[in-house]
Amino acid sequence: MSNISPNNPPFPAYRATNKESFAYDTTVRRWPIILNSAIKDIQETISRENNESRKEEGKNIIKAVEEIKQELLDDKPLRPIKDNHKDCEAWNAILKEHFEGSTWFTGTWLFNECYIYRRLEEIFQNSQYWVGYDCFESQKLATFKGSHSAVYDLARKMPELIREMSQEKLEIVYNELIEVCLWGNATDLSLLTNMSQEDIQRLQAIEKDKLAERKKFIVCDDTDKLWFKLKDLDQGRIDFVLDNSGFEVFVDMVLADWLLQSKKASKVVFHCKTIPWFVSDVMPKDMPMMFEKCLDRDFFPGEKSQEDIDALETMVHRWKQYVKNNQLEIVSDDFWCSGLSYWYMKSHAPQLFESMKKSDLVIYKGDLNYRKLCFDCEWPMTTPFRDAIGTDMANDFTNIVSLRTNKADVLVGVSEQMKKDIENRGIAKEVLCFSGKYAVVEYN
Repeated sequence: MSNISPNNPPFPAYRATNKESFAYDTTVRRWPIILNSAIKDIQETISRENNESRKEEGKNIIKAVEEIKQELLDDKPLRPIKDNHKDCEAWNAILKEHFEGSTWFTGTWLFNECYIYRRLEEIFQNSQYWVGYDCFESQKLATFKGSHSAVYDLARKMPELIREMSQEKLEIVYNELIEVCLWGNATDLSLLTNMSQEDIQRLQAIEKDKLAERKKFIVCDDTDKLWFKLKDLDQGRIDFVLDNSGFEVFVDMVLADWLLQSKKASKVVFHCKTIPWFVSDVMPKDMPMMFEKCLDRDFFPGEKSQEDIDALETMVHRWKQYVKNNQLEIVSDDFWCSGLSYWYMKSHAPQLFESMKKSDLVIYKGDLNYRKLCFDCEWPMTTPFRDAIGTDMANDFTNIVSLRTNKADVLVGVSEQMKKDIENRGIAKEVLCFSGKYAVVEYN
């Protein structure tokens, strides 16, 4: 493996040159849709704009986005980034060394998908009136607004989750919260207040049935191994490498809240993206925005009871206090918005690497983080997770967990027995790897 490079992973990289691949579908169908949604957002902003200079510049920005679409259609070579952002030099060095002559189809899917968002950022960076504009923000907020029922449901249940509990009760809550964070949608948290031993036994029986049903869709499940680490953790540091804003990061905050209240953690660090990224990824600005939207009684639609309002406001005020007290630190680093696998964190982001080594647990959320952890290449699915994340991560970050619903090709850590089961059940790759119906909880 001595000749491994960003354009030559340990196994063949996924590329859009394969017309049967998800990379091809992404390049010819999904990326143009995403660019069109960006254009639509800019058009709507222009329609509300009173500043004529900003309006005119907005029209030029739309033309620049259209030019990216044409480059895709024509399969043009990936050109250098042309702006003054502090990561520009690093991007161009990687392009020159590893991807010179690569096109939208021949470059690796991982690198190219990151490159398209960096090219979008270049357009805004080079503007006068649109620097810092997030053309995906309205989509993020609309999606979060649509999750109002689950938001209030979790807020009402939160007091039960953070009461003083025995280790046995903590494990029940842990299993529920990991489920919520894994699937990124609402889960009934069937936790009673002041549970008796009988209640615990009954709930555990229910949990086993309920989790057994869900676990059929978790093709690599290290939930128990992770609890073995967490149950003895006291006042530790836990890092989240975040994925989506809106309801997903709301649920991440619920888990972080529980970790702080249960004294498993004394500090939680949230790692965000520095620029608008993969449409919905969390930027530092999205966290205070989420807090404020939760405190805006007119933001979520529909009827809400005073109990709903009080529960949500109490919880969010506590979250804001965590930030004020530095128990919750919200940070970002340009490395998260590079086109590199996390195999290169130590060499290309050494300060970030050394900081994260100090963490007692690093939770990587979502599909892109999984792809970057595993170099997004054609590993055999039975490859151990430890091997796929590379020696730096495996040896220095000995407490890494990936919570990921499968929405891309790469999949590792599957046991031989599970592989046989998948084959016997006739689960197609499109369903197993692309649909989001299946998931992994993988822990090193």
